[in-house]
Amino acid sequence: MNLDLYATEYRTPLPDSTFHDLLTRLPAHLQQKVTRFRRWEDQHAALLGKLLLRLALQNAGYEPDWSRLRYTPEQKPFLPEGPAFNLSHSGNRVICIAGGQAPLGIDIESLSPLPFDDFRPQFTENEWTAIRHAPSPLHAFYRFWTAKESILKADGRGLGIPLQSIDLSASMIVALAGTTWAAHELPLFDDYACAWCTLHSDPPPTITLHEITHF
Repeated sequence: MNLDLYATEYRTPLPDSTFHDLLTRLPAHLQQKVTRFRRWEDQHAALLGKLLLRLALQNAGYEPDWSRLRYTPEQKPFLPEGPAFNLSHSGNRVICIAGGQAPLGIDIESLSPLPFDDFRPQFTENEWTAIRHAPSPLHAFYRFWTAKESILKADGRGLGIPLQSIDLSASMIVALAGTTWAAHELPLFDDYACAWCTLHSDPPPTITLHEITHF
């Protein structure tokens, strides 16, 4: 099975006219979700994520009918009778993975320095040992973090699953509530850690990257 990964990047605010033109491609209720953010960076991430999803649906042969967009009780969006998808953003990057019917999760994080010792309770003893003894503890921290987040997003229960209950020190394959998930590292973007997750399969799905510079 092949999955498609759509990615875009922004470093400066779009011209107002361009932003509003792109915004009008969304229905009113999604426009409100975008404009409720105060920071321009958050507005851009929200807008571009929805445009990436729109493009993914069109390229997969689906009409981007936003009226069919639904949310789980944990607020994970999905499209009945549509392909699985998931979005993430960090820094200046926005990404959308889509394809197939199996649940998907994806997470991207800018490799920004941070006091990651504060996150110690979110990791198992074996994971923390691997992080502390890695050539780059910061990179190891983000590798585990994005993998864990992608699993939570694929599962759909989000923070209902404690991060420390997932141990990825020996393998990126984990069983949760009778379902076996496999997380995969995506070393595609400089200065970012990225991981995606879906149901465990052998061989795993392949990923095709689509770098979008214009909508």
